Amino acid sequence: MKMVVINASPRKRANTAKLCQSVMDGAKLNNADVEYFNLYDYDFKGCISCFKCHLKKNSENPLCFVEDDIKETLAKCLEADSIVIASPIYYGSITSYAQAFLERLLFAADTYCIDDNGVRVSKIKREIRTAFIYTMNVPKEGANLNGEDQLSIMRGYLSNIFGECESLYAYDTKQFRNYSPYLNNLFDPELKEKSYKNQFPKDLEKAFNLGQRLTE
Repeated sequence: MKMVVINASPRKRANTAKLCQSVMDGAKLNNADVEYFNLYDYDFKGCISCFKCHLKKNSENPLCFVEDDIKETLAKCLEADSIVIASPIYYGSITSYAQAFLERLLFAADTYCIDDNGVRVSKIKREIRTAFIYTMNVPKEGANLNGEDQLSIMRGYLSNIFGECESLYAYDTKQFRNYSPYLNNLFDPELKEKSYKNQFPKDLEKAFNLGQRLTE
């Protein structure tokens, strides 16, 4: 069982990365082969609309043809049994790196063909289980509903092209060790610390269980 875990946060040791680690810990309990990638380590762009992946002669190749730093990671995803993408939410959406990565991963595996039932045909001939992990510094009741609509759209594409897609939300995360140096009167540092001690361990446990579930 192979799993690829993608950290789409620019912060390599913060909340999103910790949740990725918990996913990996859960997967390794099932003796899964897990590979971990920090997207911000790579120099790449989103889809450039070259359309090489949609040429008839490339109908069996689901891998983006652009040669850059991210191509090996894309190939690893296509070889995996499960893919987990973790991203903080910036202004109601995943990070620009996460968006660029998904454009490259999804468009090459997708087609402009439909089957007899009117369903889009994917180049992926087997199910690859996928999951999104979202981290955000707002409480659940303050989350942007329009943003959730946008997030649901991307999960829908993952489901259509690869198979089942799950989601895990970590709300009200702690952004700074010390809030005092920063321009802020919106978030109460004491409440943030309380949430970090009480809620974040529960989120880590959910991530651990997600890693186990995806590699069963």
